[in-house]
Amino acid sequence: MKFNFNLPKASFMGLLMMGSVAAFASTPESVNVLKFKDGQTLFIGDSQSATLYAYSVPEQTNAAAGKAYNIHDLSSKLASFAGVAANALIIRDMAIHPVSKEAYIAFDTNNGKGYTSHVVVVNQAGELRAFDLAAVAHTEAKINDAPTNTTSFWGKTPMRALTITDIDFYKGKVYISGMSNAEFSSALRVLDYPFNGTTPSTSSVEIFHGVHNQNETRAPIQTMTFVNIDNKDYVLAAYTCTPLVLIPVDELKNGAHVKGKTIGEMGYGNTPVDMIKFKSAGFDKKPYEGVILSNRNRSASFINMSDIASSAKKAGITSNLGFSEKAGVESTSLPMTGLLQLDDQDDYHITALRRDDETGNLELISFMKNVYLRLDEFVSEYDQPSYEYKGEQLQMKGVQNMLIQDLDRPQDIKK
Repeated sequence: MKFNFNLPKASFMGLLMMGSVAAFASTPESVNVLKFKDGQTLFIGDSQSATLYAYSVPEQTNAAAGKAYNIHDLSSKLASFAGVAANALIIRDMAIHPVSKEAYIAFDTNNGKGYTSHVVVVNQAGELRAFDLAAVAHTEAKINDAPTNTTSFWGKTPMRALTITDIDFYKGKVYISGMSNAEFSSALRVLDYPFNGTTPSTSSVEIFHGVHNQNETRAPIQTMTFVNIDNKDYVLAAYTCTPLVLIPVDELKNGAHVKGKTIGEMGYGNTPVDMIKFKSAGFDKKPYEGVILSNRNRSASFINMSDIASSAKKAGITSNLGFSEKAGVESTSLPMTGLLQLDDQDDYHITALRRDDETGNLELISFMKNVYLRLDEFVSEYDQPSYEYKGEQLQMKGVQNMLIQDLDRPQDIKK
């Protein structure tokens, strides 16, 4: 989940830019969304100041770029870095650099007097360095219709914190989901990049929520990506509780009220965390393209792009579903739970930031595509000392050894 509950102040002060002194217009007051445009540009969403920042990312090399993440003590590393106790950390977002494959992590710390925002860079070796919000060159664009209502949901989430819930970059434009101060407050904003001094174009978005049995115009998009179906571009958006919706990009105009098509209900009582689109190939070597939706209250789901395309051609969900488990577009539940953030890493891996359900520690780990599980999370028949691989199980031995190698545990390779 990307919104900022506590609206912290940025912790970094400095004016050094590319070897000379220069003052920037501002630095983030809070950091609740991270999104890479490419290897040179990192977008940062700041709900508190209602500002979108575009940071120029210094070129970095990472000797471990091709390796999986296996960091199980991220809590202590972040706490030591920030000089706080591990229970004073609040994770906001995580994004993988598309070239160096390092993880950029936004988190807040509580010093007892307020909250401070940090962005750190972590590599597969577990090394951390600061990404200085004040020292790195950046440009910015203001959002002029942020919520002004002082409502706080459940005593912990100010409405202002939902100004920016997700950011994506597509075909030269930045798309920003969140809430506005309008009556129909579910907003999808569009902005040219590089920024040209104009304010974002804002559309309000209406969807039908089958579990709630109503049209909804206030609940914001929680996470989104872009899909192209029959040469037509769509925002694929996921909402809380959990409608999956296609929104035509060509209808997003300033002041427009756009109705999305609900193609799936992915499970009630759940908040989606991240949605990533990627291409891979199965064990049969056949390429495929799909979407993974990670969730706070359910396991992650995989949806094949061919099924999304088929659903786009059908009538959307427009009637009461009650507390149906799932409806609409076909999906597959994946054994990926406890996820706080998710991003595409490389051709073979997906990176997850999650909390271990036994120790409570934050972990930064990789899942192998096509399998979407880690062998170090359970003990099975294959792991028993007396087990012998025979017949068709010899093929499983090869798969297991591939996964074990990814865990960086050569001592556990099956002989």
